Amino acid sequence: MSANFTRANCYNLIMADTQSVVSDVKLFLEKLKKDLPEVFGSQNAEQSSDAAEPAQMANRVLYGGDLLPAKMYLTPDQEEGVVFDGNTFHVYLQQASTDPSLLVTQWLRQKAEEVLKEKTKNWAEKIGVTYNNVVIKDQRTLWASCSGKQNINYSYRILKMPSAVQDYLVVHELCHLVHMNHGEEYWQLVAQFCPDHKHHRRWLNEHKDAIFEDIHLTYQPEEQEEK
Repeated sequence: MSANFTRANCYNLIMADTQSVVSDVKLFLEKLKKDLPEVFGSQNAEQSSDAAEPAQMANRVLYGGDLLPAKMYLTPDQEEGVVFDGNTFHVYLQQASTDPSLLVTQWLRQKAEEVLKEKTKNWAEKIGVTYNNVVIKDQRTLWASCSGKQNINYSYRILKMPSAVQDYLVVHELCHLVHMNHGEEYWQLVAQFCPDHKHHRRWLNEHKDAIFEDIHLTYQPEEQEEK
């Protein structure tokens, strides 16, 4: 292992901790809002009397470990689709009856094709392994898997996780190309390229419900005024 790669690993480790902690706090607050609606609901009532406020506040998408706002626009003459500007999901609808959740889910699946295939390519080169194909699925019981035919399968929902956790899952599967088990030698190989893998596994266990949860968005006519 080169000194440069070791320094890069140290930097990535620090960034991974930061990403995970921030994501932990935001997801914990989101869970509190669901578990204690009477508390958070009363705060919203004091801040605004708008009856649509709770629904608008709920229009958020878990992406990269962060809860980001989604804004919907009714544009009959424009093709339906999603534009992500790095902070907000802009969802364009031809009809008010269109489900924006489906459009964002489709966007995530397409983005997963791009992001996870690129991550797999880069990490395979670092680890020194070759694979056959990368397949993006909607797995609800597994984050990812590696087949005997050297195919790597991912759930598109992985994109909801912090980037460092995504990297861990990619490393996890690629290391199975060397050891098709979870023995000691396997975990030693994983630790070589992802020293903080135990932390990431813990994050996955703590937030699996949020990751597997489907996206729920609602178009509010009032949003059109903010366009």
